[in-house]
Amino acid sequence: MIRVVTGSRSRARTGRAAGWEVEMRALLWVVGVVAGALVLLGLLLEAVRWLVIIGVIALAAVIVLAFVKGRQSAHNYPNRR
Repeated sequence: MIRVVTGSRSRARTGRAAGWEVEMRALLWVVGVVAGALVLLGLLLEAVRWLVIIGVIALAAVIVLAFVKGRQSAHNYPNRR
């Protein structure tokens, strides 16, 4: 009687994965790592974009407040130029 073993049975019998299974597993790891890196890069770029927007708003607020405080200071000392 001849028994032909294929697929996952050969893995169970030998205890090792077939060559194409190792390549597929490595390919899945590479794709997963690249996808994770792209997601993190996208989140980082999105965060940088929002930080720039918040920074510009804060800079505008500081300029406006400095102008308002300067005008108030000029009104408190009318003889000073």
